[in-house]
Amino acid sequence: MYDRRTLLRAIGTGTAATLAGCSVVGDSAGGERTVTDDAGREVSLPEDVDRVVAVGPGALRQVAYLGATDRVVGVEDGERDWIRTVPYNMANPDLRDKPVIGSAGPNAGGNAEEILSVDPDVIFFYGDDSRAETLQSQTTTPVVSLQITDLGGETTRTGIYETWRLVGDVLGLDGRADELETFVEGTIEDLHERTADIPDANRVEAYAGAVSYKGAHGLATTRKRFSPFAYAGVDNVAGGVGTDSPSVQISEERLLEWDPDVIFVDSNNRDRARLDLDSETLDGLTAVSESKVYTLLPHASYHHNYGSILANAYFVGVTLYPDRFSDSDLSTTIDSIFETMLGAPLYDDLRDTYEAHRRLDDLDG
Repeated sequence: MYDRRTLLRAIGTGTAATLAGCSVVGDSAGGERTVTDDAGREVSLPEDVDRVVAVGPGALRQVAYLGATDRVVGVEDGERDWIRTVPYNMANPDLRDKPVIGSAGPNAGGNAEEILSVDPDVIFFYGDDSRAETLQSQTTTPVVSLQITDLGGETTRTGIYETWRLVGDVLGLDGRADELETFVEGTIEDLHERTADIPDANRVEAYAGAVSYKGAHGLATTRKRFSPFAYAGVDNVAGGVGTDSPSVQISEERLLEWDPDVIFVDSNNRDRARLDLDSETLDGLTAVSESKVYTLLPHASYHHNYGSILANAYFVGVTLYPDRFSDSDLSTTIDSIFETMLGAPLYDDLRDTYEAHRRLDDLDG
């Protein structure tokens, strides 16, 4: 590794793109170290990482969880537009004022020239591993590839914790990664303990619809494994669907057959869900006729919103098992989640922005 920053300043960033693929040998002024990223790549880094950018869905969110947005020197264009209202952005509004380093989207790959213009020490990347190599070659900047998944069960969460430890290692914030893991596990344990002794026959059957996955969807899009239900002790009627896909499309006939007691819909897609529920076919569902359709904070928006998933689990629990959550003030509990994970009490702002955690019939159509 060489002192890339000194070199770029010497030759000017306007010609920096010509460095792609070149081999330059020299000693880094602050030393260097090597980490193994989530793709199994060995990446050489400067000893101190003070300037970072994040490319791809969910990458910047992980930096925010580590409490390191003050080191971010550039953002994807979506942070100024459609990503403005996601929790990590609302907690760190200064991100919207950072220089743009590329387009946001499921195939985001970063703009090498714009990244070079902000001169990061490290690029955090989520996406195809081959693109990570390409971006590293184009920018002559260390690219650390991340693996980002849903919260899910214990095995899945282990992967998330490893990613947080990786980001923490790169940024010198290992203690923060441990703190996040402890908090998430403790929160899920609290949820589980509240409902663990409910007999299977007494568990509420519910359906989660209009759950975003690489874009907006209507009521028919659900998840076989829906973390808020699992954590709050709810019987997910879609749990027996024969697929391992994270996103599942079901038919109206299947939903009518299930006829869940309660339906929860992603507030980002509530208008689509409302149109579907207003159809002659589905207006006979028990949840519809009894006005038991509720909105949730977006489960995913440019990848998974971990704080919102935990918040939704508490809302589901309070709504379906009020006696089990009688000692938990919903607003206080959810504010604590976002304060711990993102440094700001966001619940009122998020609830108002998304019209979430409300009965669908109480909202304007």
